[in-house]
Amino acid sequence: MKRPLVVSTLVFCLGIVVAGVIRIPFLIAYALTAIFLLFSFLSVKHELSFKIFLFSLILLLGVISLKNSYILPKCHIRNYNYFKNSHSCLVRGFINSQPELKNGRPSFIFQAKEIQSGNLKRNCCGNILVYAKSIKGLHYGEELSLTGNLHRPYRFSTKGKRSYADYLANQDIYLIMHVETVTYLKKNKGSAIKRFALWLKDKMEGIIFKYVSPLPGSILDAMILGERKGIPALIYNSMVKSGTVHILPWQYTKFFAPAF
Repeated sequence: MKRPLVVSTLVFCLGIVVAGVIRIPFLIAYALTAIFLLFSFLSVKHELSFKIFLFSLILLLGVISLKNSYILPKCHIRNYNYFKNSHSCLVRGFINSQPELKNGRPSFIFQAKEIQSGNLKRNCCGNILVYAKSIKGLHYGEELSLTGNLHRPYRFSTKGKRSYADYLANQDIYLIMHVETVTYLKKNKGSAIKRFALWLKDKMEGIIFKYVSPLPGSILDAMILGERKGIPALIYNSMVKSGTVHILPWQYTKFFAPAF
């Protein structure tokens, strides 16, 4: 076979796609992988059968890789039960995104390290979508102690569209927090490379809006830096209808959708 590595990679990617489209229980996929692995060894002397079992095995490995990515550690904050209007919790961690004002709401992603509910304190991990009262003085990498209400995003959705909870889960966000109080602890947490990248991005945005008027500047900002926040909804919808929206980079990390 010519270029077996390329074919194997394509089959592996196909397995990831299949796992995303078809709901296959992890244990069943794991059992089938073990079976096809056994059959591959037994049919090594029969070329055709060996190829069939081998590529089936690679396909299932792609399925398992995606399924395994959905398995969260026991200490993940998603494993705690929180409901709207429940009592306040205290969460310690650091800001894992650049705080921004979207739709009039200050928001950022917060990486939790410790959670305290009443007298019970536990170590934890995972991201939270935080809605704050203000983002003044907040920057990526700052270690904070947040007090507020934690709850899961609602799972209702319109016909043919995924729910808001699924939308956030694809970005490894499972909880939303409305902050009441913020206590500053330390700075310079997180990745130094990401911190520099965000600083550089802010500088480039400043240059763009210094020399270009707001509307063209917002489009240029989206084309160069991937920030669509400044484009008015009317202009964006017009670009969608005219088929020109493809000039704007696709933003996977648009986590600031309405919080319902």
